[in-house]
Order: sequence, then C-alpha cells, then structure tokens
Amino acid sequence: MKTHIYLKTIVICLALVITGLNFSAAQEKKGLLWEISGKGITQPAYLYGTIHLYDTSLYRLPATPFAILDKVKKIFFELDFGHIDANELMNSIYIKDSTQFINKLMDGPSLAKLKSLVDSSAALKMFGDKAYEIKPLLLWSILIAGDGTTPSMEMELYKAAIAKKDSVGGLETVKEQMDAINMLSIPAQLEMLKDIIRKNTSPKELLAKMTAIYTRQHIETIMDELGDGTAMDPNFNEHLLIKRNIVMADRIEPLLHKDGVMICIGAGHLGTKTGVIALLEKKGYTLKNVPFNFEKHD
Repeated sequence: MKTHIYLKTIVICLALVITGLNFSAAQEKKGLLWEISGKGITQPAYLYGTIHLYDTSLYRLPATPFAILDKVKKIFFELDFGHIDANELMNSIYIKDSTQFINKLMDGPSLAKLKSLVDSSAALKMFGDKAYEIKPLLLWSILIAGDGTTPSMEMELYKAAIAKKDSVGGLETVKEQMDAINMLSIPAQLEMLKDIIRKNTSPKELLAKMTAIYTRQHIETIMDELGDGTAMDPNFNEHLLIKRNIVMADRIEPLLHKDGVMICIGAGHLGTKTGVIALLEKKGYTLKNVPFNFEKHD
C-alpha cells in the first residue's frame, strides 16, 4: 500500500522543481479558478489551477473549488488517478544508464548533502541504494513529499469527486508525462538538483514556500517565484510547459461541450501568453475568474 502511495506521489509531483522561468504579460491575470463560457457551452465548465503538494499546517484547503464539484458531473486531472499502472510507473522512474546514477555523477559535497536528506526520508528508505538511481527531478519531489502523506490538491479533489460519484478522467498519460521529463538529460536534471541543494533549503521549508506562493494566486509569475533563481535547462520551458499546454488545451476543448465539467491542472500551466487560459481564449472561449481566498491556520 505504501509503495502505491509513493508512486502516486511521484506522478503528482512531476512539476515540483521545474522553475526559474521569466515571463511577461500584457495584462496581469490573477486567480486559480476560472469559469469557461462561449462557443455553445450550455453546461457549467471550470478550470482550476492546482498545486502538487500543499502544506495544510499553514493553510486550510479552500472551500470554493470543492463546492464547484456540486455544479459539475465530470472532473478531469492531468492524470486519471484511478487508472495508474504502478508497474509502468515504477519502471519509468529509474535512470536506465548505470553510468549516470546520481551517486556516480554528483560531486562529493553535493552528494553528502543529498545523502543526509535521503537518509532522513521515510519515503526513500524503501528504495535503499536504488534511491540514487531515481531520476533527479523525481528524487527531489519524493523528498518534498515527506512520508507520502503530504496532501495534494489534486488528490483531495479526486477523493471528493469519487465520494460524490462524479465521473473522473485524465488529460495525459503517465508515459506522456514521463516522456516530457525524459527530454531533459540526466546531467541537466542533476544540475538543477545540485542548484537546489546548494541553497540549503530543507524540503519542509520549500513546501511551506511553495504553498505560500500558491495561495497568492499570481498565475503569471508563479513559476518564476517558485524558481527563485534555480538553474534550469533551456529545454525545460519548451517540453515541460509550452508543448504540454498546447496538448492540454486541445484535449480540454471537446470536454467543454459535455455535461458540466471541471478541469484541474497544475497552476503553472494557467498563466502567460503560452498558458492554457490564453490558448483557450484564442480558441474563442471566454474565461472569467471566480475569486476566493485561502485561510491561514490559527
């Protein structure tokens, strides 16, 4: 059971450390929840920007996005969490070339810092020495996820949708998401990991920072804020964001004309001129922000 939890955590954390982008926009868009209308839509349709991990010790889960579930009959995430092949996922997280294992490529000081983090991770203990065979971006995602029980906005919405007996689906497959990550070479991923480690920010501190940035709902600059100067491979923006945004927008369009639907994708995919909001607007749809606030825990 724990293995399955960790594998799902890996999937929903694919975008966790993919940051450091600089965006500009003619008009600042703010907000995570958007109502979609136009082009003959007759049923409620919504787009919501999620976060892959969420610190509920700092902020309560927002009520408004969950209330939208009462207005729709179908909800789509980046992945269909109910149909994830654990074996396929497990096989895809590892580096295939043994000469590129993390403990073989990383310099001594960086490896020592990473080893300290890995040794203190309940989630990574189950992997043993094979932890250093996990692709660098995914390894860091698992570290931030802690023991595998850190809440994910997607998973909380997924569980609520299942409880309401709503139909659930996905926009992408595990293979497609992993293929996107694989467009970044292992050395390139390793450089990003090393840059994060050099900042001496603990996974817990990073989770708190991510959550605080997310709650501000500044979708045009959210990726840049999360990055905070993290070194990034030039191919990242093209393969992990721009190309996937186009695919998502194309797959979202036909869903909008079915029974009431809610689309939930990572908040980093919403803003900027190459984001899903802009792409849907170019297709002729109107997107109106549905404002709500996050409440801090006392």
